[in-house]
Order: sequence, then C-alpha cells, then structure tokens
Amino acid sequence: MALYTPKRVVLNWYRYDVSFSAMLIDTFVEGVERQAAELIVNYEKTKESDVVEGQVIYVHQGLDSETWDLAAIFKEYFPSLQRRSALLTVCSYFEHELDQLCLLYQSEKSFRLALSDLSGKGIDRSTSYLEKVAGLNVHKASPVWKDIKNIQRIRNFIVHRGGRLRNHQGNPAEDIAAVIKQMKYLSGDDEIVLGKGFLSYAVGIYMKYFELINESISACEMSSRGRR
Repeated sequence: MALYTPKRVVLNWYRYDVSFSAMLIDTFVEGVERQAAELIVNYEKTKESDVVEGQVIYVHQGLDSETWDLAAIFKEYFPSLQRRSALLTVCSYFEHELDQLCLLYQSEKSFRLALSDLSGKGIDRSTSYLEKVAGLNVHKASPVWKDIKNIQRIRNFIVHRGGRLRNHQGNPAEDIAAVIKQMKYLSGDDEIVLGKGFLSYAVGIYMKYFELINESISACEMSSRGRR
C-alpha cells in the first residue's frame, strides 16, 4: 500500500487513488506476462523427444505431440489462461475504484441515495450513480466507453462461458466474434485467446476513461463554485 495517505475527497480521487492503483496493477500485469514468458521458455528448454516408428514425438509435462499440439498449448493456450484470470482481477480492481468514487461523493456531498440503493452491479451501477446522483458527465458516447464495454463483454464471456466461442451445437457466438475483431491482441476460433499486450491494453483503456471522469469532476466542481 502507498505510504502517503492523502485526504479522501473527490478531487483527490484521480491523482492519488487511481494513480496508485494504476501503478500496482501495472506491476501485477508485468508479473503475469513474466510468468507467461517463463512458461514458454521452460517448454522450449525442457521438452523431450523420442523417435517412435521413425517419427519424432515430443513430450512435455505428461503431454505428447502425437496427441496434442504442444506448441499451441504451451505457447498460446496456457499463457492465455493466465491472462484470462488476470483480466478478471484488472476489471474488478478498476470497478472497485469507481465504487470508491461513488462512496466519496455520497460522503462529501451528503447525498441521501447510496450506491447500494441503485439496481445493477459493477461499472454500470457506479456510472449510473455518478451520472444520475453526482451529476457527472460519464462519457457514455465516447469511443473509450465502447472499449470499456467490450472489455466487460470479454470478461463476462470468460466468466460465464469459460471463453468458449461455440455453443453446444458447435455454432459460433457471432456477437463476441465481432468484439474480438475490433480489439487488439485478441484471437481465437474455438476459445478466446488473450495475446501478449492485451492486459496492458485493457489497463490503458480504463485509465483513459478515468481521465475523462476526472475532467468531469473538475468541470462539475468549478461549475458548483461558480454558483456560490
């Protein structure tokens, strides 16, 4: 945790709460990517080979190349699984920051309506509170908000469908396929594959959105002072 604890007010939210959180989450993402890279290096260094009936068979961690596409598993699939898990943390982390902003507003402005009084959950509930109760422009018409919602769709698809891109009949999920085409570092035919760079890309999108929210906070505070 940060050693310096500033006054917990709305105007300090972005400068301190969000900035410190961004530093922590960047470090977390770097660690995840380092683990993914080590997984690939370990596969290349320690895979074993044998010749069976004139064919070279590779073996690694109990799997063999006769049954599995080892390169795809250890260079793409397993690193993607690590990034999927990390994405849930990233999304939850920044959803928490918006929730905290709502709580700051309620406490500082003495709003009678609490965040928990609104229906919904996650970023949709917190932005509704900031818009309807705190009176902020939450930039839902911006390209950044569209990216935020796409990240949310990817996250929900991982949570509720295990990242699988086909239903029980084997038909593709066309809605999520369109999102994959729109966003960087995503791929996959049968399952969502999060490539190297996606986590940092997602963090960057959240930070751009929080910059917009911070601008709205400043504009709202200036307008409020002008009316006094």
